[in-house]
Amino acid sequence: MSSNNVCRSCIGKNSNECCVDVFIILNPDEVYLFRKDKNGKNRRFKEVIGGGIFHTTQGCPYFKDKRCSIHQKKPFYCKYYPIFITGKPFIDDECSIHGNYKLTESIKKEIFELQHMYSIYERDWFWEEVKKELEINTN
Repeated sequence: MSSNNVCRSCIGKNSNECCVDVFIILNPDEVYLFRKDKNGKNRRFKEVIGGGIFHTTQGCPYFKDKRCSIHQKKPFYCKYYPIFITGKPFIDDECSIHGNYKLTESIKKEIFELQHMYSIYERDWFWEEVKKELEINTN
C-alpha cells in the first residue's frame, strides 16, 4: 500500500492542513506511539477494546518538515489514508487528493485481513462517537 500512496502530491501545496485536526484509530501494537509525549505527559488518548484512539487539533506530533517522522512504523490508519480502514472501508472525500485513490479489490482484501487481525478495525468509528470516547477520557 505505501508504494501507491499519493499523499505526497498535496503536501507541498497544503502542508499546513496535513495531519492537523485528526483522530487515529490504533491497534494494540501501535498505542505506545501516541499514549504519551516524549516528556512522558499524557496525550489526548483513549484506550478502548482492541486498541486506542488518539486525537489532536494541534497537528500530529510526528508530522515534521512536511513528512512523517515515523514513516516506517506509522499506524496502519495513517498508511491507508485517505481510505478509512475501519468498518466498511471508504475514501475520505474531504481529502484534496481523494480522487486519485481507488478502493481496489486488492486493497479491500488487505483491509479485510487487517480487520481480522485487529478487532478495532472491524468497528465503524464515526466522529461523534470518537469525540464522545475522548470526552470520557478527559473528565
